[in-house]
Amino acid sequence: MCRKAHRRGLGLRGSMSGMRILLVIVGLAAALGGFAEPQGAQSQGKAEAVSVESAETPRGQALFNERCAICHYDQSASQKMGPGLKGLYARGTFADGRKVDEGSMTAWIEKGGKDMPGLKDVLKPEDVRAIIRYLQTIK
Repeated sequence: MCRKAHRRGLGLRGSMSGMRILLVIVGLAAALGGFAEPQGAQSQGKAEAVSVESAETPRGQALFNERCAICHYDQSASQKMGPGLKGLYARGTFADGRKVDEGSMTAWIEKGGKDMPGLKDVLKPEDVRAIIRYLQTIK
């Protein structure tokens, strides 16, 4: 082994264990959908169809169940206290006709709406993102 490489911490043992770690990370990310290619926006004003299965999805579902399920169904489009959210991103619009995208959904969750309280003081920005990632997976 070259002495320069050894001095830089590039010894054979270090590089092999680093390679194993990298392979494990890549394998986990692929298994969790972390390398899914986003698709372009759909035509005719529908919301973006994005492959969003990620590590945030289960956390988003748990947060949805804790904070949102009291008023919204996630597996039905039927009205509960608020509108059912199944297929929200596929429909592309809120109940009031406004376009659904990540920015509008973030604003809606944080600020609230007509009958919905804002959750900005309750949820961290990463919690809001996780809920949105979950909602994007409900078809």
